Amino acid sequence: MQTNALSFNLGGGEVILILLLLFILAVYAIAFFGLIYLIVRAVLNQPAPSPSTLPPEVLIQNQPKRDREHLKLLSILHFVVAGLALLGIGFLFVHYFFMHTFFSNPEMWKNHGNATPPPKAFLDAFIWMYAFFAAIFVLASVLNLLSAVFLLQRRHRMFSIVVAGLDCFQIPFGTALGVFTIIVLSRETVRALYSGTESG
Repeated sequence: MQTNALSFNLGGGEVILILLLLFILAVYAIAFFGLIYLIVRAVLNQPAPSPSTLPPEVLIQNQPKRDREHLKLLSILHFVVAGLALLGIGFLFVHYFFMHTFFSNPEMWKNHGNATPPPKAFLDAFIWMYAFFAAIFVLASVLNLLSAVFLLQRRHRMFSIVVAGLDCFQIPFGTALGVFTIIVLSRETVRALYSGTESG
């Protein structure tokens, strides 16, 4: 009597592969937290700026210009991250197409001896996973798009800080962008730029 329940027979090769994947994930997590630690440590322990030979009036005039340039650069990078999130959605569709073709085509399973394709419920579980990640990519794209526009307009500073915090989970590029966005938006001179233009 045959049953439709999934049965997994793990051989030595599969166990080694799973252990290797777990090791890679552990290294990835350690690298992520190490990067965050190094960035925070560098920000907290940065040396005091050397005294400039320029008059204070010139320095005061130059700082808002630098802040505007940094905000413009951050805005461009947020547009890039929004575009990468849209590319992620495209990747999910391609990946789902291949998985659906592989699991639902009985001809592909004939080459594996007596192997039978997994039940439809197995593929249905994958569909929910794809939908979940697609929703995350859409949300990341929309939030970064809005943050990019707000950075250009110098409005809704707290919104951009929240989005930057969420970007920190997008390793590694989003992490760097999120940290540096928070650093720039935390400057007193940048707050002064926002205070004259922010509308809610």
